[in-house]
Amino acid sequence: MLDDVRAEDVAPIPLGRRAIRAESLTNESGDHAILLREDETSRVLLLTEPGSPGSGRERVIVVPFDEDVETRVDGDALAKWIAAPDLLGTPDGIPRFASALGLILLVGVLALTVIGAGVVFSWILDVVGA
Repeated sequence: MLDDVRAEDVAPIPLGRRAIRAESLTNESGDHAILLREDETSRVLLLTEPGSPGSGRERVIVVPFDEDVETRVDGDALAKWIAAPDLLGTPDGIPRFASALGLILLVGVLALTVIGAGVVFSWILDVVGA
């Protein structure tokens, strides 16, 4: 399928947990593309074609080669990748007791804030004489 393209002399770039790597390809007409491989299996091809007339932009084409490739149109994929626990150095999951303790502390602080505001306003009203 990809016999008429040649890999460039650029070292492959690892992706994800380094099981997949990106390789730069060039076809006979000089167009460039990126091929994502896992071991020797091709997974995805990224290429471009001319966009709408007058836009001056190129259309990006994603060609999946297997059913384990998911294409997302919204920003969820980017957000999940940016906020991935491994990138932030946080543990995989927060224990339930820690979440419950945090909720109890938050409710306690909010309750004390409401009570404190009520006391302060009652003092103000006593001083003003209302």
